[in-house]
Amino acid sequence: MTRRRTFYHPASGLAILAIDWLFFGLDWELGPLSLAVSCLLAAGLCYAVVRRVQEKWHGDEPRLARAKALVGAAAAGVPFAVGGTVLGGLILALSGLDRVRALVRRP
Repeated sequence: MTRRRTFYHPASGLAILAIDWLFFGLDWELGPLSLAVSCLLAAGLCYAVVRRVQEKWHGDEPRLARAKALVGAAAAGVPFAVGGTVLGGLILALSGLDRVRALVRRP
């Protein structure tokens, strides 16, 4: 059985959602300055993690890994939790995590 290659490695999808949740899903109220810093930190951390995972585990060329990391960083850097949104669903689908969730729910 051959596995279909996904846009993101599952670990990248998980990292995007986890970083986003860590920075914006906990509803920390620290003011507008800290929100700007949080957006930058979330985007920077996500970029670094996704780029590394895409290159090392998914086998992407560096240029493609950087592009995918930028998209992931933009998703993680928006100042709201994307987990329950269309964007979160898209990340799940692009990384194959939607299939994992379906397997876990199977009786």
